[in-house]
Amino acid sequence: MRKCTMSASVCLFLMGFSTSALSETYKIGPGDVLELRVLEWNQVESQAVEWDALRGELSVGTDGMVNVPFIGEMSAMSLTTAQFGQDVAERLQNRLAVSASLDAVVSVAQYSPVYISGAVRNPGQYPFRPGLVAVQLLAQSGGTLVNGGVGNIDAREIFAREGNMALLQLEGERLAVRRAMLQAAIDGQPEVALPTSTAENPWPDRLVDVENDVLQLRRQQRTRELSALNDQISLLNNEVEALIERSAALDRLREVAQNEYDSAIALVERGLAASGRIGEAERSIAQTEAQQLDISTAILRARQGITIAEAEKLALRDRELIEDTRQLQLIDEDLERVVTNLDTQQRIALAETGMFVQQSLSDEAVTVPVPVVTIRRATADGIITLTGLETQLEPGDVVDVALPPMPNRWSQQLPAPVTQ
Repeated sequence: MRKCTMSASVCLFLMGFSTSALSETYKIGPGDVLELRVLEWNQVESQAVEWDALRGELSVGTDGMVNVPFIGEMSAMSLTTAQFGQDVAERLQNRLAVSASLDAVVSVAQYSPVYISGAVRNPGQYPFRPGLVAVQLLAQSGGTLVNGGVGNIDAREIFAREGNMALLQLEGERLAVRRAMLQAAIDGQPEVALPTSTAENPWPDRLVDVENDVLQLRRQQRTRELSALNDQISLLNNEVEALIERSAALDRLREVAQNEYDSAIALVERGLAASGRIGEAERSIAQTEAQQLDISTAILRARQGITIAEAEKLALRDRELIEDTRQLQLIDEDLERVVTNLDTQQRIALAETGMFVQQSLSDEAVTVPVPVVTIRRATADGIITLTGLETQLEPGDVVDVALPPMPNRWSQQLPAPVTQ
């Protein structure tokens, strides 16, 4: 045993003097290594005696349990070092039946490590120290996957990738302008409304002019088709009006024929006319009724033709909407593929050369984007997620680092899925 001639509280203070402020409020967790010291106050000699047999380091298991000499398994999960030390002292005094007071000093000898993964050079676990922030851990892991220079990279590979990215950029512009044309057609707009450009160079005039011409041709074709249907409806309406007038004339003829028939019957009954006159009047009435029936049928057919033409006008617009919507969905898929491919190529170039390959076909310098840092932390209430390079870390935190998408003027925000 070691003796201390000062009071027990002073000895405890000196032994714990090097402990940081974090250890006073820090909650013990799995993976921590604790240092234990036990002191007994000897009243006869007025000095504190340290128990060497109990001095040592204790590992906290994944379940938060600690194996303490003479006591066995104890739970240290979510306790401060002071709380755990008090529990150890009380159990030792009861277990060993020591009459004098015992004090147990517990400090954190080694914190649970922190972990980093993602777009970093050396992912894995790193020792925790109080005050550690995410950006410091990122530096310890070697930084993001960005080379400091071209090194031994073949210049031909850089040029080939630059050419491939230029083609992807042009394809993306073509798809974006085509999508704007289809959206204008769906919305009934007279001109293409281009997405907001985040680059200084304008949209290619050739692509814009071509899509505007296509939009105008579509409008002209639809106007011609609608005009033909309107002409057909107008002709059918005129035919209906003519048939109605003819039907009215036949009504008058039938009325005359009916009057002649009634007169013929009266004359025959009085013996003033032959019975053949009645037959002629009946034939005249029958012919009029037959013509009236033909006219009614013709009117029904004309009105049916008008209904069909009106339905064709509505179907024309519906077919355009359905086809344009289908094309818009396909373009969205292609545009997302181009965006992903371009972003991947840019990331590879950034990792190999430490710089962006010419972006947006411009020679201007581009600032490397700040990495996206996500911290996952286990708490008593479950896993919480934090973000930011300046986030203060705690033992056991898992830090994930990702490079943000490479910006360009037409992929800042992919359009939402298209629905009718």
